Amino acid sequence: MKGPSRLLPVLAVVASLGWLGSRVSSPGDSVGEMKVREFGRLPLVYQGRVKPFDTLARNSLLIISDRQTFVDDDGNRQPAIKWLLDVISNSPAAGDHKVFRIENLQLQAALGLEPRKRYRYAWNEFLQKLGDVDPQIAEAARKDQAERDLFDVKLLEFSSKTQHYSLLAEAHSVPRIDLDSENAHLQFAHAKERFHMIDRQGLVHSIPPLAAGQQWRSFIGAVFEAFVTPDPSPALRPLAGMFQARREGDAAAFNSELARYQVLLATSPPADPDVLSFEAMFNHLEPFYSCSVLYVIAFLLGCIAWLGWSEALNRMAFWLMVCIFGLHTAAIAARIYISGYPPITNLYGTAVFIGWGCVGLGLILETIYRFGIGNLLASVAGFLTLLIAHFLAGDGDTLIMMQAVLDTKFWLATHVVVINFGYAATFFAGLLGILFIFRGVFTRALSHQMEKTFGRMLYGVVCFAMLLSFVGTVLGGLWADDSWGRFWGWDPKENGALMIVLWNALILHARWGGMIKTRGFAVLAVFGNIVTAWSWFGVNQLGVGLHSYGFTDSTTTWLLAFVASQLCIIVVGLTPKKLWRSVRATDRAFGELRG
Repeated sequence: MKGPSRLLPVLAVVASLGWLGSRVSSPGDSVGEMKVREFGRLPLVYQGRVKPFDTLARNSLLIISDRQTFVDDDGNRQPAIKWLLDVISNSPAAGDHKVFRIENLQLQAALGLEPRKRYRYAWNEFLQKLGDVDPQIAEAARKDQAERDLFDVKLLEFSSKTQHYSLLAEAHSVPRIDLDSENAHLQFAHAKERFHMIDRQGLVHSIPPLAAGQQWRSFIGAVFEAFVTPDPSPALRPLAGMFQARREGDAAAFNSELARYQVLLATSPPADPDVLSFEAMFNHLEPFYSCSVLYVIAFLLGCIAWLGWSEALNRMAFWLMVCIFGLHTAAIAARIYISGYPPITNLYGTAVFIGWGCVGLGLILETIYRFGIGNLLASVAGFLTLLIAHFLAGDGDTLIMMQAVLDTKFWLATHVVVINFGYAATFFAGLLGILFIFRGVFTRALSHQMEKTFGRMLYGVVCFAMLLSFVGTVLGGLWADDSWGRFWGWDPKENGALMIVLWNALILHARWGGMIKTRGFAVLAVFGNIVTAWSWFGVNQLGVGLHSYGFTDSTTTWLLAFVASQLCIIVVGLTPKKLWRSVRATDRAFGELRG
């Protein structure tokens, strides 16, 4: 079996690279059709960052539909940019795309909708009922958060989706003013008031600065400038021409205006076209989704390895994990290239980075010990953190800066990176503790030698976590002194970071003092998951302090559920050791030897 077993790692690498290669090639626009995907590479400013239309399309559809694609009437899956182009061009087809996810039965009934599979509905299906639910939405908004029931929450979520959709459509609409009418001035005044309301939202600025001293402007703002100035933006006409061609279904006119606009941008580029094209390609590849799929496959290989043929399968899982780690690393590097910032600027970035750090630690342990534990924990950590990142991406762009205070690249590349490495190491120690407890309580595989190996791994990882969390906290204090003139201010986020340092120190001192052995080490490491989760997410839920960024209402429920799960694991770990299945198996074997 040595020959086939040696080929397995090679086959794993080739298969994973082949699957990734099949996802790299971006489908082009068919000859004679509108070049919608090329349109998706055009620049705009959204949430304070220059990005392609494709990113706006994906983020907006994710908010409204929880998906980055949609299914047309023929049952074919279509890219988000086609939906966005229909919406911003006010195409008649926009209202018929089934993209609004409405899963609450009470809300479906209020909107006059019939339950259906996948819960996706079109704008035109509930448009006439929006006025009926407006009073209920207003009432839900007046309630305190603690007083809202599930229906109130779903009403507010639905309202947020419809507002986002409406602003996208209205921000690119051309007001219809009959200049020959007697009340043309009133029509103009009403349209201008509507323009100011939309423009204040700052949703999308799609008119680029094509000359020195100009700034990005909204499309509707450029339209009003065209009414009162003899020299409107040269970008207005080709954009408006593309929108009109989309409404009329004229592919030739659309492609002609697109080519004209591309020439205009090439003459006076408002942003680096290579970065925009790269971001569009990055969006299509979805590398973090690919990583999560491969992490699941690696986890299954690691589990099967425990059942038999362990050496070959562990080697196969290891080299597959190396490939995934390389893709994960490349994806983080791509985000750095696109944003121009270090890898962590918001909660989404922390989830991606902490997962990457845990995978790296797992591969290091597997390189040293080579019996599958590193593979297993790395795959679990990688998948779970990318799952968390997926839910954190539901609010829109994942590359935006969450706070103006995060504006120093030096400190982002030092304090933030180091402190998140400390998070990763502490979480990984907690995962080791969980695996130790589960393996000891529920299996017969925890021998005395294996227990010692777990002890060495836990000790090394916690020492690493202690060092990084301490250095990261000190660097944070230096940043605070540089930014706010004080090293420490007992801010909730600062307190959370200090808690991690103190907890890791407590574990090590308990170990050095002989107060705990491997089981106690594992139990305390599991509680370290709670401490770190609180510092990572919990302090943001307080809504106070200079570091309160990335707040999300849904996080509280999941955080409490995570804490409860860790407490249950700790209780399992504290059960008398004589009840552990591995201990009973060892005692039985020892008794048989003595007999």
